Amino acid sequence: MEQILKGLEMHEKHAQETVFGVADGATYTAELCLSKAGHYYFMQIQVDGHNLPVTESHWPTRDQAMVALTEYASGARRLDDPPVVGILAKD
Repeated sequence: MEQILKGLEMHEKHAQETVFGVADGATYTAELCLSKAGHYYFMQIQVDGHNLPVTESHWPTRDQAMVALTEYASGARRLDDPPVVGILAKD
């Protein structure tokens, strides 16, 4: 898990930010958003130039959202797998 987060810089909370990275050889980019309720979710995910369907999953921290993103990009987590912390309605 530490290797997944290695090289990622901590950012101040933003309402929306574009994140880039490489996971298990796959290049990804995503729009990470912070809801008014303080939960992180993805508005858009693209892996190796292909759009992935956006899930309704939310995470309580940016680090947890980034781990999920790298798992989606590497294939370690499927988009239809249940989220680790639950599904919340977007606000």
